[in-house]
Amino acid sequence: MQTKPESPSIPLVQRISAVLWPAFLCAGGATGVFFTFFDPVVLLACEGEPPMSRMGAYTLGFFMFWLLCITSSVGTSYFLGPQAR
Repeated sequence: MQTKPESPSIPLVQRISAVLWPAFLCAGGATGVFFTFFDPVVLLACEGEPPMSRMGAYTLGFFMFWLLCITSSVGTSYFLGPQAR
């Protein structure tokens, strides 16, 4: 009977980096594409929100996209399979 070789444990820092770094790159791309088509000042005016600078809107948009991409990456990481403990 063959036994499966134990897979090496992946350090916590490496697992966190494997989630945050791709999410960061994805959020950067999504922010660039989104704000190429939509002006943040016009979007905020349509919603009746108080005025915000373009840079503030870009920053807020980036962090919202980053949070969305982190959520996606965490789900992918979770469903890849059980971690060796």
